[in-house]
Amino acid sequence: MTLTVGPRGVLVTWRLDGVTLNTEETLGQLPLSIAGAPTLQLDDAAVTARDALGAVPLIMSISEDDDGDPRRRWSVRRSTSGPIEVSYLAEPVAKEPLPATAPLELRAEGVGLSGALKCFLILPPGPEDLTFTVRWDRPATSDSWMAVTSLGEGDGHDGELAGTGLELLGDTYIMCGDLTNHHHRDGELSTWWLTPPGIDVEAFSAQLGATYQVMSEAFDAPAHPYRVFLRTHPHQGANASAHPASFVMAVNPANPLDEASLYETIAHELVHEWLHLDGPADEVTWFSEGAADYYSLVLPLREGMLDEEAFLRAVNLEAREAYANLRRDLHLRQAHQLFFSDFLAHRLPYARGMFYLADLDARIRLATSGEQSVDDVVRYVVRSRQAGARVGVERWCARVQEILPDAEMPILDRMVFTGVGRPGKGCFGPRFEAETVQVPILDLGFDPSTLVTRRVRGLVPGGAAERAGLRDGERIELPRYPDIIRLDVGDMLRIGLTRDGETTHISIPLIGKTAPVPQWRTRSGAETNVGGRGGNRTP
Repeated sequence: MTLTVGPRGVLVTWRLDGVTLNTEETLGQLPLSIAGAPTLQLDDAAVTARDALGAVPLIMSISEDDDGDPRRRWSVRRSTSGPIEVSYLAEPVAKEPLPATAPLELRAEGVGLSGALKCFLILPPGPEDLTFTVRWDRPATSDSWMAVTSLGEGDGHDGELAGTGLELLGDTYIMCGDLTNHHHRDGELSTWWLTPPGIDVEAFSAQLGATYQVMSEAFDAPAHPYRVFLRTHPHQGANASAHPASFVMAVNPANPLDEASLYETIAHELVHEWLHLDGPADEVTWFSEGAADYYSLVLPLREGMLDEEAFLRAVNLEAREAYANLRRDLHLRQAHQLFFSDFLAHRLPYARGMFYLADLDARIRLATSGEQSVDDVVRYVVRSRQAGARVGVERWCARVQEILPDAEMPILDRMVFTGVGRPGKGCFGPRFEAETVQVPILDLGFDPSTLVTRRVRGLVPGGAAERAGLRDGERIELPRYPDIIRLDVGDMLRIGLTRDGETTHISIPLIGKTAPVPQWRTRSGAETNVGGRGGNRTP
């Protein structure tokens, strides 16, 4: 596959060897969107194909994949002969990115481009174990132009950007442009950006490199080159996505994350390099995201890289997100259907997964007198998958039941899938204790997305927001979402708005429904012990 960068985007050319297609068989396919991110808008004439006999006429149609999601499908109008070459122009997406959506789409920034290949690469349906090489045709006009991908650095003409499997190819992230002076290295880890991200990249990379080393040791997995791609977006907070040996994070340079929130985000994405279960997304996302939240807090705390105050602040915020969530009664499979359209439902697998793992850790430590922990089960998953075995929910529960006497699936169902269960005593170790407090449920009389987009949507007639004087479609100023979540019963949510050039403020009192939420604190007289490797460690 060759990627040629031009003024309008990327000219994609790929050659498929060793495959013969019959009339109406599929040559390539591309979902209409991936994880909420848009892919390419291509008409019938945008994609061309050739083989040994000349031009191959194509027909494009819309069909559904195995999960029922729509995709574009290109099929051949005649049988093919010899290698098939496909070519088309991938133009970057210009529309503003959505909040709470992974930064996957091909997007222009500064004098470069970035995106996941699966968002702009038409892929053949198989074979799944297809081998591939990626090559860049670099612009002749820029001496500072560079290309970097999840697979490595360079233009690929020496075969260094190669791999096996359509999944690996699609998951590969790319960034190209004026990168010669826009990257930083710290050991095996490097950070890349096209425009200033609004953070101290050197300090960011140093902290990230140290965390990466801690995690590779914790999961008994050797360190290897790892790349971080930074790009910008206009929203509060950060959106991120994990990729092979890399992750991408979108930040707002005009409103950057505070240091603690930034660290939690990057540590979360690092965990994805190692921790996964096999199975349908609606069955296993709780593990990949919950484990990422759990270990991005617990491991840095153990190693003294995160202090107790920051740890408790993060844990207690996540408890509020889980148990006072307006969508808290959704089954996890229902939440998965809304995963990329409703940011409240989006948070459920993260938080439920994290507190399930904290609860499981406490149960294992109690049953084994501290000799084992949830870490032992997680390392079993890592070792098994590295050896080529599939580990799904059933095998996870079976491994837990080798340590604990009770059936694990009913507990997992209550804690994660239905969400009716709550973490028990001993979560996060003996240094901490939990109390239950009543937390306001943020049913404010408008669509919850308003809290992120800062544009009033879904105003409810007679609701709190309308009574306070807000109007549908208005731009408003709000505190950061984590600060809103931390408000207590009786507090006021202060909202700023500008009408006819006049700036004013209104306040909405948090006096509606509440939910019981566990909140942790340091136990009086508890010793600080960040522990070491093995099962018997604190927390």
